Amino acid sequence: PLSFTPQQPPAPPLYVRLEVTSDSMLTVGWNSPMSDGGDTITLYRVEWDTLATFSSGNSLPHKGYVDVDASVHSSYTVNLLSSKKVYFTRVFALNGAGLGPSQVSSPLYASPAKQVPGKVRSLTATPGTLHGTVDVQWQLPFIPHHDVPCAGTYEVPKECPTLYGSDTPCTDGGEEIYEFEVEFNERDDFLGSDGGRKIVTASLTSLEHLTSGRPYYIRVLARNSIGSGHFTSQHLSVVAP
Repeated sequence: PLSFTPQQPPAPPLYVRLEVTSDSMLTVGWNSPMSDGGDTITLYRVEWDTLATFSSGNSLPHKGYVDVDASVHSSYTVNLLSSKKVYFTRVFALNGAGLGPSQVSSPLYASPAKQVPGKVRSLTATPGTLHGTVDVQWQLPFIPHHDVPCAGTYEVPKECPTLYGSDTPCTDGGEEIYEFEVEFNERDDFLGSDGGRKIVTASLTSLEHLTSGRPYYIRVLARNSIGSGHFTSQHLSVVAP
């Protein structure tokens, strides 16, 4: 007789989390289910609604679902939402046997609201051309402040949606980044006596009047009208010439 592995729909996704990205966006992230049901999970379905029963009479954008490629995405950002509404979300996994049971998010619901910016990225620090100087550069955030990618995975994140009427991906929390804070210090906990902070509006700067031959640790954060984002995770160390 032929042998085969019985297939059934997947178990619910794990660790489904709901994060506020801006005043018009919510991001849902999840982990793979404990069981794929004996078949490869091909899609995840992300559903949202203004009722916990997911049975409101609303239409897009306040109620809907989207199926995303399971090999590409472990998060999704719902756009064009209202800051005056509460949204519930849940996620299903799907394989060849069908749609598995859903897992509701934690927290159970959220309302869009403006947020602080995400962490800046691609931070570099190099010795300057003059004694006692270090040149620092970075790029705008790619992931929102809550550290869940707008789409894609943690390993290969995808770009965030743009705000309505804008062409800039919304990693600024929904408010324009107006300045950056660059902190430098002789110690990696930034508690040493030889250090300081510099506020700039561009994504590069030169630190001056440093002690020649001394290594300095450097970190950067972005700021908007809501507040300050987190400092960069990596604390670069560079020796001042």
